[in-house]
Amino acid sequence: MEAIKLIPIEQLYPHPENPRKDLGDLSELSDSIKANGIFQNLTVVPWSGKLPGKKGKAVDGYRVIIGHRRMAAAKLAGVSELPCAVVEMTEAEQVRTMLMENMQRSDLTVYEQAQGFQLMMDLGCTVEEIAQQTGFSETTVRRRVKLTELDQETLREVATRQISMGDLDQLNKIESLAERNKVLQDIGTNEFNHSFREAMNKQLIRKNKPAVKKWLKEIGAIEIPKKDLYCGKYETYPGCPYYVYLENWEETKEKLPKTWKEPVYYALNEGTLRLLAKEKKAKPKKKSPEEKAKGAAIDAAWKALDAAAKTAYDLRREFIAGVAMGTKNRESILTGAVYAVLLEAVDFNYSDRGKILDVLGVERTGDERMIKAWEAYAKLSPKDMAKLVYAYFNDRETETCTGHCGRSEFPVFARNAKLEMLYNWLWELGYVMSNEETALLNGTHEAYKKTASQSQDPKGDKAGKEGEGGGD
Repeated sequence: MEAIKLIPIEQLYPHPENPRKDLGDLSELSDSIKANGIFQNLTVVPWSGKLPGKKGKAVDGYRVIIGHRRMAAAKLAGVSELPCAVVEMTEAEQVRTMLMENMQRSDLTVYEQAQGFQLMMDLGCTVEEIAQQTGFSETTVRRRVKLTELDQETLREVATRQISMGDLDQLNKIESLAERNKVLQDIGTNEFNHSFREAMNKQLIRKNKPAVKKWLKEIGAIEIPKKDLYCGKYETYPGCPYYVYLENWEETKEKLPKTWKEPVYYALNEGTLRLLAKEKKAKPKKKSPEEKAKGAAIDAAWKALDAAAKTAYDLRREFIAGVAMGTKNRESILTGAVYAVLLEAVDFNYSDRGKILDVLGVERTGDERMIKAWEAYAKLSPKDMAKLVYAYFNDRETETCTGHCGRSEFPVFARNAKLEMLYNWLWELGYVMSNEETALLNGTHEAYKKTASQSQDPKGDKAGKEGEGGGD
């Protein structure tokens, strides 16, 4: 029969292997103990040893098996001694008893269960014995023990979420431990399914890649350098999709041609395969004198447009490099920044990151770029601030008002909102447009004289007005 006796609280020590790591809020229990005392005894085992820490002193006392929360709450309540049942137990019996007690009373987290089951196995218990002694199925015990392979700090953090057995089963399908730990961070959240699917796709790609390479060798496919993939030498092989996705290889392979009438070329990326054939070029058609003359005129128009665009770009760039800045210009700088933000948000302007980093004096590579850029930004002068805003416009020497027309026809004028906004901003900083720049911007340039679209003129904007009669 268990011996019940009062033991001074300073002789009672928490068990280091107690599965329940977080005792929760003890205030209500502590108040109850103050008012009513303790009605249920603790279960303890005799213990002699050293307290935790490098300088832990040797002590004789008792380790608590059942009643850790009561003991902690009693200390808060100022109780000096507690009723205890003193028993003898092996280490395995102690762990099993603590597991059973906590599982029945407080629903241990999956992290705490995994730690407890693993400890019992370390003490020599089999999966079958643990299942018999704790009431859990052998499958559950194995699932929990497998969780000890994961990063335990992350598991402890996420274990408080609502994690289903289905989520844990899904997680165990990921073979790579590194990938499993990465997906573990999202378990119990809305991101879990997405992260799991990405990890499984990567896993399928890794598994399928050797089979894909073997198949490519069997059909005699020739690998091409990645630099040749978009150079115009190759086209998608007839009867093949543009991309073959490796995660669905077995299914996709059945849909590919069974015979290959011409040489097959390929480019194999991380998760996709391009099957290619040499591009078939049409035989050059003999041009009439009129067609040749028209072609020469088209080339001349584009050359004139390119030269004018290059000159205009040089003028804009030189102006920003030498613009005189003062406190009165700060509002104008802000206006330009707003223009640039609008372009980025509405028209995907793709700001020139290289120029931005150059203005800030920050290396274009390295992990500390963001910190260094922020520190450099705080020290920028108004003049450098104008250069920074200019870099956001991603101004280029090929910037024209031709839309997306091809170069096989005469240049066709199309309003360029980016260029108009840039010139409006430069005007506010004191820039004066040349006649040629005005003509480029409003569609009256000589390069457009062969086109039928000369009626569009962005009148009313500051840039257009200032350009009338201006000079270099």
